[in-house]
Amino acid sequence: MKFPRHLTNDNGDDQLIPLINVVFLMLIFFMVVGRMAPSDRFPVNPPTSHSHQTAVENSVTISVTLEGRLTVGDTPVTPDLLTVELRRSLDAAMTDGQGQPEIHIRADAKLTMAQLSPILERLRDSGLSKVRVLTSAAR
Repeated sequence: MKFPRHLTNDNGDDQLIPLINVVFLMLIFFMVVGRMAPSDRFPVNPPTSHSHQTAVENSVTISVTLEGRLTVGDTPVTPDLLTVELRRSLDAAMTDGQGQPEIHIRADAKLTMAQLSPILERLRDSGLSKVRVLTSAAR
């Protein structure tokens, strides 16, 4: 009696296909879930600087656009409610146990000092005196 001979394909492709499927699933997962940095509420182009100092992790950022729109963190605010929202954000950042957070201002590069001055005066009047202006690295 002759048994039928099964033709086998031993080129290894059958073992490679599940690996490719896993790699593509991981790629899709990291593209959907992963995010390098939170997106800005409003586009702000900060001025350039030759300083190599980096921003501190424990901070609250105020963004100011050329049109005068303000955000504290991710929350849009009006100039009248700036100090109220800033105090709330500072209190929330202090509960993390990392000490006093710094205040950073991310202002548009085309913003004049006359436009930025009322914001700085509001911060000074509320008792906040240490503020850093964030810049991007010069190329």
